[in-house]
Amino acid sequence: MASSVADPIQVAFENEYVRIVHVNLAAGELLPKYTPAATPIVTVDLNSGNVQYSDSVSPGDVHRPHDAAVREVRVELKAAPETKPLALDAVRLEPTRFKVVFENDRVRVVRLRFGPHERGVMVSHPPRVLVTLTDVSVKLLFADGRTDERGAPAGVAAWLDTETLQTENARTEPLEVVLVEPKSARGF
Repeated sequence: MASSVADPIQVAFENEYVRIVHVNLAAGELLPKYTPAATPIVTVDLNSGNVQYSDSVSPGDVHRPHDAAVREVRVELKAAPETKPLALDAVRLEPTRFKVVFENDRVRVVRLRFGPHERGVMVSHPPRVLVTLTDVSVKLLFADGRTDERGAPAGVAAWLDTETLQTENARTEPLEVVLVEPKSARGF
């Protein structure tokens, strides 16, 4: 069997806190040997939006149907950045938009949804990985008065530092992302 042109496992970003890995497998394709930089691992399935947490060193052991393509982002948790409690915690201030889908002593995983052209309130986010489940186009107003516009297609993952901001969905379609927030360090 000929190997595919693109590597099915690609490291998209790495710092001292996380490694972000994209996994793209064709239907029936097996996951090649891969050693994570750290565990635990938060996996975001880009096809379904489901989130999975694993302490396993071998996240490829997850049982999947072989007749479906796999598109996922894996966030390998290496350490946690120094953070302080957030006075404007998004989950506390806007629980209808920011839903905790998983939380333990290592990580909090939050699903964020905005309807078309919806605008949130001013909130704070800790350092985090943002994974886009839909195409994203937002207008941002920061606590210091700065403004910015950001956008990304579905399936992108990026590291973001602490921010206090107000978000407005600039699209006519709903916006959905997953936030992976490292909480505490546990050496490896």
